[in-house]
Amino acid sequence: MLNPQAQTDRLVCLTENVIEEKKKKFRGIVKVPIEDLVFAPDFTPWDYNISAAKVSRLERIFKNEGCNRSEPSNFILGTISEHILSEALDLSKLTTADLQSRKDPPMLYLPRFQYIRCANGRSRANALSATPQLGSWWTVELYTVVDLSAEAFGIITENYMNEGVFSHGHICERIVHHRSKDPTEEKRWWARLTKNSASIFRRLLKHPSLAHHLLQLILHIPGIREGFELSPWGKIMAAKCDEEIIRYMEFILELWVELMGSKEALDYVDPEDVREFQLRVPGVSQLDFHHLSTLVTSGNAFKRMTDGALRRELVVRMKSIKYLIPSLHTLQKDFKYLRPCTDTVIRLFSHNRNSYVTAQSLAFDAFSSKTLLGPDVVFFEKLKCLYLFIMGDMVGITGEWPLLEVGEMPHECVRLPRSWYRLAHEARRLGFHSDEIARLVSEDPDEQVALRALREARPDSISEYSPSELQGIVRTIVANFGEARDHITGKPSSEFTTTGVGEPISRRCGRQYSGAYARDRWNFDLAGFSDPTPESMDITSLFVRKSVFHAFWRIDEKPNVPTPEPEDEPMLPPQTESLSSENELMYSQGMPVHAEAQDQPILDWNNSYEHNRMRRRVEIRHRKKKKQKRAVRQASMRRISQTGKRKNRRLIQNLLERLQTAKQPMISPATQPVARQLAVQQQPTIQQQLIPYENTTSEISMAEDWGAVISTPTLDLIRPLAQTLEMTVLEFIEDDLNGGSWKEHKCQRESISEFIQHLKGHFKRDVEFYHQHEPRTIAEHELSQHDAICIAPKNVKFEESHFPAEEQL
Repeated sequence: MLNPQAQTDRLVCLTENVIEEKKKKFRGIVKVPIEDLVFAPDFTPWDYNISAAKVSRLERIFKNEGCNRSEPSNFILGTISEHILSEALDLSKLTTADLQSRKDPPMLYLPRFQYIRCANGRSRANALSATPQLGSWWTVELYTVVDLSAEAFGIITENYMNEGVFSHGHICERIVHHRSKDPTEEKRWWARLTKNSASIFRRLLKHPSLAHHLLQLILHIPGIREGFELSPWGKIMAAKCDEEIIRYMEFILELWVELMGSKEALDYVDPEDVREFQLRVPGVSQLDFHHLSTLVTSGNAFKRMTDGALRRELVVRMKSIKYLIPSLHTLQKDFKYLRPCTDTVIRLFSHNRNSYVTAQSLAFDAFSSKTLLGPDVVFFEKLKCLYLFIMGDMVGITGEWPLLEVGEMPHECVRLPRSWYRLAHEARRLGFHSDEIARLVSEDPDEQVALRALREARPDSISEYSPSELQGIVRTIVANFGEARDHITGKPSSEFTTTGVGEPISRRCGRQYSGAYARDRWNFDLAGFSDPTPESMDITSLFVRKSVFHAFWRIDEKPNVPTPEPEDEPMLPPQTESLSSENELMYSQGMPVHAEAQDQPILDWNNSYEHNRMRRRVEIRHRKKKKQKRAVRQASMRRISQTGKRKNRRLIQNLLERLQTAKQPMISPATQPVARQLAVQQQPTIQQQLIPYENTTSEISMAEDWGAVISTPTLDLIRPLAQTLEMTVLEFIEDDLNGGSWKEHKCQRESISEFIQHLKGHFKRDVEFYHQHEPRTIAEHELSQHDAICIAPKNVKFEESHFPAEEQL
């Protein structure tokens, strides 16, 4: 180990080497749009990982005094690869000499998906974005990656960065990276942690089971480091739930590898990508898929992925993601939901609370059907059922109320003995046995309350109950308790998906909210969780519980059975069709929540300025589309109406011409009103509408031989255009001699309902309506669609010969 003086000399030497390297390998000064800059240590755009106080101060300076981007001390130091610089020079129509010879730095434009990695200047770029009148570019002191070594760039970056800017994940990764290579560098990074954080990380590195899986994530997924915080891991290590945490970390690595296609592709993931992708499920939620696929195809996500084919393959792989995408940040939040569940299991099975035995180990020891080979499928299935039971009665078991909804008042909450009594019975039914379970099962809470009430009403000091009668009295009181009715009659049913507004991003991790708990607790069922979730517009709070349960305990989903296609219109690919304004509006209006300080939701673009801007844009687009649809609908109705009128006028004109030229006997007087009405059908008068129905009658015998009145093809032209103002109604009159006859009535079409009610009074039983020439019934609401109908008593059997011939009507 070097002494303090040697360490100081080494740092001075390093600094001198960096200065010398900068002098020799300087490439030039250029102006670069701030959109083409990413900043250390996580190489994210200017609007992430910022210091709000510093940005606010710079904004005031820029607005009042302007910004001097020509001052060398204000230059941003950046690096770029040699081949990208060559492409940028060609695109900007510059040469290498132009970067150093010009007095005024030229503007350098980069190819798509390419960025300059900057050691400093994030706050300046962020403040400049708030003053667009000054121009959205900054002066960059440019070096190439090959010329400027990684060690030199790292030292420059550290000199620019404040101590608090590096995330715990980045510091821990640097410590592990230098641990076996450079003890001096390792010590410098340890110095960036507080005493408490350093103590937690040392314990983590020595942890026999958690250390390996945690370092796998920190070392292999660069973008996941920013969400890592050391303070929750002190509680995680003390919670005795190692197996659940390990399964969650394995799930993080497995899902991100599945998403990116390989472990090598994880290098493309930066903190901005993790913030956008975490807590979304593109394989189930169409809204999530549309949002993420748009980011990928536009180049706003995975900015270091320059191959378009890789981006298209990534979009295809997103459809296979069937659970919420996790991260270390979501793990730290979901631990707050896991902790009460594992604490309950430990209390149910533990003999010595102080011994470090995990919840799963205690449950396995208490399982009656355990095998010598360790936990098997049967044990895990029973353990999952036990945890689901705990999740369904979390409030009664733990005595902790969920997070409050907006406007909800705090509740007084205590552990309910009856909830523990039911839990003990469920654990014993599943095959678990322990002293605590036996004690809880033997002590019925209702009996305890009844005994306590009896003794409080009549203390033992002044009276006593007969031992032979006491048990009967207690049973009577307990029976009366059973008369109480639950506030909730029946168990509310919840679905995993919805076609409307889904669960907001901010509520997809951490503790449950009271509204979601009251709605979903009745549906925590292993069989239901094991069914594949079909794709829909968005997910619900119940799906969030399913996904969290899968991360901690795993769900063995049943084989996916093909289901009928949903009635909803399929979502088109984002390259060709944008999301409908209605769906964007639904998704943008997330439910506001007031979480506790330690449960603040993650900040993403949905809850920022970008979200509000998008929401206003969607509302304006929605109003415009609504007006356009209304105008198109009105124009279409006018066009259909005019077309129908023209068609009817042509048909009537053609019909009258054919009637005049037909070489057939003239139409009988009985049918002349029909032709006249057809001629004036398009111009009904008020007198016509006020004419009451005519109750004219004529006797028609069934035995009579009907003659043809109109037997020409002209009748075929008249029939389809019937719809005249007058209808013919034939009433069946029963006759003992001839069997019956038909009585003809005339009535106006618009008065058919009243007239039918009048005729029904003639019959002493139910009636049926028939076509005029065949025994085929007609529904009463369809009577006005026919020119002639028959009405007869129900259950009277007719043959076709019994009906009046159609030509007679």
